[in-house]
Amino acid sequence: MEQNEKRCATLVIDIGTSSARLLVIDRKGVICTKFQKNYPLYVLNESTAIQKPEEVMEKIWEMLKAAGEWLGQNQMEAEVISVTGQRSSVIPVDEYGSAMTEAISWQDRRAAEICLEYKNEWKKIYQITGMKLSPVFSAPKMVWLKKNKPEVYQRAYKLIGFQEYVIYQLTHQFATDHSIASRTSLFDIKKLEWSEELLLIFGVKKEKLCSLIPVGGIVGNTIDEVSKCLKQRTSIPVISAGGDQQCAALGLGCLEHGDMEVNSGTGAYVIGLSDVPVLDKKMSVNCNVSAIPGKWIVEGAVLSAGKAAAWMNEQFFPESKGDFKEFSKVLEESCPGANGVIASTSFSGKGTPRWNPSVRAGFMGIGFENNKGDLVRALLEGIAAELSECVKEVERVVGGNQKSILAAGGMTGNPVYCQILSDMFQKEVKKPKEMEATGLGAWISAQKTLGNVDNYQEGYERYAENGEDLCYEPDPDTEILYQNTNKLRNYYEAFYESYEKKEAEL
Repeated sequence: MEQNEKRCATLVIDIGTSSARLLVIDRKGVICTKFQKNYPLYVLNESTAIQKPEEVMEKIWEMLKAAGEWLGQNQMEAEVISVTGQRSSVIPVDEYGSAMTEAISWQDRRAAEICLEYKNEWKKIYQITGMKLSPVFSAPKMVWLKKNKPEVYQRAYKLIGFQEYVIYQLTHQFATDHSIASRTSLFDIKKLEWSEELLLIFGVKKEKLCSLIPVGGIVGNTIDEVSKCLKQRTSIPVISAGGDQQCAALGLGCLEHGDMEVNSGTGAYVIGLSDVPVLDKKMSVNCNVSAIPGKWIVEGAVLSAGKAAAWMNEQFFPESKGDFKEFSKVLEESCPGANGVIASTSFSGKGTPRWNPSVRAGFMGIGFENNKGDLVRALLEGIAAELSECVKEVERVVGGNQKSILAAGGMTGNPVYCQILSDMFQKEVKKPKEMEATGLGAWISAQKTLGNVDNYQEGYERYAENGEDLCYEPDPDTEILYQNTNKLRNYYEAFYESYEKKEAEL
C-alpha cells in the first residue's frame, strides 16, 4: 500500500431492539473495530412496548463520530454504509423525518384485538404476505394508531420502521427494501409490491408508506452531517441491506435451498432458505423476502429469548448492570432437565406454531430443593424447546431434515446454551467464531452491490476464511429427558389457552 493510500471500509449499522452496533469491515471481511451503544425498550405494561427514535439516532451519531476518529487514525476511508436492523416497529414521522410520537415496538401487543377483528381475512392475508396476522407486524399497529391516535395518523407523512428511519436521517430519502416491506403484512411476496387489496382491507394509504427498492439497493448518498462525522470530503452511498434476521441468515452462509440457521437475540428465530415463496396450510411459519434477491426465507419465531434472559438476570442479579457472569455461573451448577423445573417462556406471547399473543410465561415443578441455577437453566431450556418446535415446522415446510444447524446471536456467546440447543434439536449446532452474523450479512450485501464480489457465495467465503466454526454435538442421553419435559411444557400452554378461552366466555 502506498504511504498515503487509504484502505476502504464498509460501515455496517445494525439497529437492534436494545442496542445498536457499528462495525468497520474491510474488503477482506475482517471486522477491524466495532462500536456498540445501548438504549432502552420501555415496557410500560403487559401489552405496551415503545422506544424513542431520537434516543436510538443519538447513539448512532455518537458511533459515527467515533468511527470517523478511528478511520482517520488507521488510514482507512468509508466507501459505503450498509444498514440492517429490527423489523416491524412503527414510527409516524413528518415530512422532515422527525418522529411524531414514540415508536411502537415489534414487541408491543396493543394491536391484538385488532388482529381478531380481521379474523375472516387471515387466510387471504397469509396467501398474499406469507404471514399470519399478528400484533408483532406493522399493519395492525398502523390500524391501532389510526383508531387510538387519529390526529397523529392523519398528520403523519410516513409510517416507517427503524431501518427506514435511520436511513432517512443519513440520506434524507424515504425508501424501504423488499425484505423489510415483507414484514408489514401489506406486501405481496410474490409480486414484490405493496398489495392494493390489503391496503384497502386495512385502510392504510399507500402514500404513507415508503417507496420500494430491491434488497441491497442504494437509497441515496449521505448528507453533509455524515461526512463531517466521518471526516471525509465526499458523500458515500447508503444501502438497505435487509432485515436483521435475513442478514443473519446470509452472514451465516444460508445460500442454498434448505440451508437452516437459528439466531438468538432479543427474540429468537429459525430460518430456512427457499428458492420460491412457500406458503404453509397451517399458517404456523412465515415466509418473507430474503437478503438475497430472488430467494425467500421461511421463518419460525420465538418472541422472547434474550429479552427473557435479561429480565431474569436483572431479577436475580440486580447488581450485575447487564453483565451475565453470575447468570452463567449459577447456570453451570444445574444439569440437563434443570432438576425438574420446567419453563414456558412466552413472555411476549406465543409465536410459532400457534401465534397466540395472550399466552404468558410460567415455571413448573419448583420445590425447596431447587435454586437459581435450576430456574436459569429451565429458562434457557424453555427457549430452546420453542426453537425446536420452530425447527420442525420450518423443516416440514421447506423440506428435508438437516443434520446440522448454524447458530448465531448474542445468546450463543454462552457455551451451555449452545449445548442445550444441540441436545434439544438432537442435531449438530455450528457456531461461527465471529458472532456478528447480522453485520457480516449486511457487509456481503454491500460488497455485492458495489461489485467488490461477483456473487453472495464469494462474499461469504471471503470473510469465512478468517475463522472456524465451533461445533456442538448432541448428547443422546438427553433426548428422552427433553421429550418428556417438552410434553409437560405443551400441557401447560394448552391449559393456559383453554383457561383463557373459558375466562373470556364468563
